[in-house]
Amino acid sequence: MFQDLFDGSDNHLRTRLDALSTSYDAASRNSLSATGLEQGWRCWEIGGGNGSIARWLSDQVGPDGSVILTDVTTQWVESDGRHNLSVREHSVVTDDAPRSDFDLIHARQVLAHLPQRHDIVHWLPSCLRPGGHLVVEEFDLEQPLTVVNAVSETAEQPFEALHKPFIRLLQAREIDTAWARRLPDQFIAAGLDNVVTRTHRQQWRGGSSEIALHRANLAQLSKHLLDCGVAQRQLDAFTTLLDDHLLRVWSYPLVSVFGSLTVYP
Repeated sequence: MFQDLFDGSDNHLRTRLDALSTSYDAASRNSLSATGLEQGWRCWEIGGGNGSIARWLSDQVGPDGSVILTDVTTQWVESDGRHNLSVREHSVVTDDAPRSDFDLIHARQVLAHLPQRHDIVHWLPSCLRPGGHLVVEEFDLEQPLTVVNAVSETAEQPFEALHKPFIRLLQAREIDTAWARRLPDQFIAAGLDNVVTRTHRQQWRGGSSEIALHRANLAQLSKHLLDCGVAQRQLDAFTTLLDDHLLRVWSYPLVSVFGSLTVYP
């Protein structure tokens, strides 16, 4: 039975959401801007996290536009009182769409966690106006994490010791670790045109705000990893390495796929 490992009620989730924003918001803004985003647009942000992208969208679409942020839990969302931004508790799996004429729909790090991901991608274009855009972003978790610089030659060992059990743990909970690679074909099968794929990757430094994503993941999943056979000493070695300022490690690749609903004469 599906159970999301990254529980929305877990206090560690706020750290994870903030780390996601720090590391990936700039890349997401670039992909969203590439759709031609402009004032007056009606946008739907699915699984809005801490609300950072929704707040940015509300600034871009202006007072004549609107942004609806939906998530199964909205306790971490900060709307800052924007009048064109509404926040709603909503499940993209079981609830009806807020409307059916969006100019832009965006979901980051959401659908790979849902067993119904294929059905959702094929359903979302029906919520776009003709000419509207869908942008979905996911991590390519099939890409191994690579340490590029560290204090010792054995620094890769803590990453290798945790990465494979981490991937197995995700897959056991019906999270598709290759979903990012399948997205372009899913967009085309859903009837979207002008499908474009971009991948964003950067180097994270030990002790940085970006690498806090690894720390937050570990805090949420440590018990599960121990149950999977990871030793406490391996968890401790990984935690220590994250604070090493000599560490440089490649981030998770964020794959951004966007397509549009073409208007045919």
